[in-house]
Amino acid sequence: MKRRILQSFMAAVMAGTMVMGSSGVCLASESENSITVLVESGSPAEALANETAEAFEEETGCKVIVDAVAYSGMYDKISTEIKAGEAAHDVACLDFVWLAAFAEAIEPITDADTSDFLPTLEESGTVDGNLLGYPMWVNAKILIYRKDLISEDQVPTTWEEYQALAAELTTDDMYGTTVFGSGSDGVCSFLDFACQAGAEGLVYDADGNVNITDQAYVDALTFMVENANADYTPADSLATAATESQELFTNGKVAMQLNWSHQYPAAVEALGADKVGCAAMIGGSAGVGATTGPWYECVMKNSENKEMALQYVEYMYEHNADYMDQTLKIAARTSVYEEAAAEEGNEHTTAVLETLSASQSQARPMTTTWSQVEEVLTGVVESCLSGADITTTLESAKTEIEAIGK
Repeated sequence: MKRRILQSFMAAVMAGTMVMGSSGVCLASESENSITVLVESGSPAEALANETAEAFEEETGCKVIVDAVAYSGMYDKISTEIKAGEAAHDVACLDFVWLAAFAEAIEPITDADTSDFLPTLEESGTVDGNLLGYPMWVNAKILIYRKDLISEDQVPTTWEEYQALAAELTTDDMYGTTVFGSGSDGVCSFLDFACQAGAEGLVYDADGNVNITDQAYVDALTFMVENANADYTPADSLATAATESQELFTNGKVAMQLNWSHQYPAAVEALGADKVGCAAMIGGSAGVGATTGPWYECVMKNSENKEMALQYVEYMYEHNADYMDQTLKIAARTSVYEEAAAEEGNEHTTAVLETLSASQSQARPMTTTWSQVEEVLTGVVESCLSGADITTTLESAKTEIEAIGK
C-alpha cells in the first residue's frame, strides 16, 4: 500500500489516539509480561493495535506497547535493530516489499490456516518457502466512476472501452479520467497495465531475469502515454497520483478513475452513494490484472517473548474484520470481504475480490533491492510520459536493474 495515501487519509482520523512514540516507548525486554508492536503512525494498524490492546491484555495478561513510527523511518529502524541484534520490537507490521530484506530476522509462521487469505496473499507473504506473517490488509486499484453519468451497461471492462468512454465523457468542465505519472503510484499503474498486457512476473520472470523489455511492458507504457496525451485527461499527469486524482474526482472534475480501492468509500462520503459506483479493474489483451499492496504482521526472531508475540499475531488475524471499521475499509480475509460486501457502502470489496481473483493479478517482486528498482521504474514512467522513446527507455532501465542485482 502507498505511503502518501495512508498519511493523507488517516492523519486526521488518528488524532487523539493514545500512542507512545519511539522516544517514549518501552523496550520489550523491560517486562516479561509485555510485547512491543511496531506500527506505521497514522495507519489502520496503529488504530487497531490501540483499540485491541486492552482486550488482549485481559485475555492473556500481556501488556501491548504500541510504537508508532512514520513510514519513512520504519525500514531503517528495523534494519538498525537487526544489525545490533536487539529485540526492541517483538512484532512488526511490515509492507510486504520489505519482507525479503528482513526474512532472516522474521520468525516463520508454521501450520497457519491460509484458506481464508485473500487471493495472492499467501504467495506475497512467503519467502524461500516460509510464510513470514499474517496478512493485515491488501489494496489494489479498481475502477471508480460517476454512476450518475455512466450507466451500468456502459461500465468499461477493457482498455479500448475505457479510452472510448473517457473521450465520450469529456466536456469543457470535466475530464474523462486521469493518468498516474507521479512517484510510486505511477510505478504501480505501470505494473497494473503490464499485468493486464500479459507480464508473467513483474520486473523479473520466474528464473529471476529482468523482463521489462518484454512486449507487455511496451504495451503498458504505450497505453499510459496515449492516455496522458489525450484530451480526456489533465495535462499534468507527471504531478498526478492517487490523492490528486481523488481530489479531481470528488470535486466533479473527473468522471472515472483507476484508483486504490479505499478511495471508493471516501468518494461515497464526499459525493453520495447515488453518484459513485465501482467495478473490478479493467483488462488488457491478457485480461484483468493488478499489482497488490499488502501488509503483514510479523514476529521478530530476536523477541524475548516470542510465544506471546506469536499468540498476538494470531489474535490480530482473528480480529481482521475490525479493519473494516477503520477509514480505509480494507482487510485481508476473503470471508471479511464477502461479509462486508453485503453492507451498502462496501461495494469496493466485491471489486477487489474480482480483481485479485483474476489470473493476471500479482504482487510486486520479492527483492531486497526494491527501493532502488522502484527508483528506476519511476524514471521510466516519468521519461516516457515526457516523450522519451519507450523501447530505448526500457532497455536502459533493464541494464540499470540488472546492475542493482536482486
